[in-house]
Amino acid sequence: MRPALAAIAILFVSALPAQAETCHEKFVRLMVGGNGDTPVKIHVIQNSKGAEPSKNDFFQQTTGHWMTVMIEPADQPWVLTYKNTMFTSADEGKSWTKIRTLDSEQNDENARKDRQENAKTVRDAACGEEALDGVAHDTVEADFNTLQNYKTENHYKYWVNRETGWISKATYQTKGEGFEGTSTQLIESAPDLALPTPE
Repeated sequence: MRPALAAIAILFVSALPAQAETCHEKFVRLMVGGNGDTPVKIHVIQNSKGAEPSKNDFFQQTTGHWMTVMIEPADQPWVLTYKNTMFTSADEGKSWTKIRTLDSEQNDENARKDRQENAKTVRDAACGEEALDGVAHDTVEADFNTLQNYKTENHYKYWVNRETGWISKATYQTKGEGFEGTSTQLIESAPDLALPTPE
């Protein structure tokens, strides 16, 4: 009897729906993992209190191979990292000047650890839904604190494509001692992205 009862219990449990992800858990997952390591293009609009707004396009092909193209102000140099080296270009990518070396893998790992630590402070998560360009998106937002050297209070919001799970848009509100700003990011998958490879 006991084996039969156990088998029935297992079938009953396996038939139950998986426990739904809470709004808090969803925010933490997005905050820590984002869209993963897939190539992306991100249009960034930055507004800092007391400063002129800025716009740029950010491209990342792989960890440590990314480029920032300034749109406003347009006279700012482009920045590129490749093979643990940072370069700048004053002629829109026609030539590159080496600035310094860095450890991209370690920097990426440190940033991930910081996000995991900061995620422990997440609070007041809220979920909803909105349309972006007529496409249904789930929204998730919450407050949290940055615990590292420059401590800030933050409110992040993500728009997640309901069909694909892709973060299409994010807004970041940050406030710290002597600083207050908002960043809006419009995020596109860029599987065919090919960035410059200066030597």
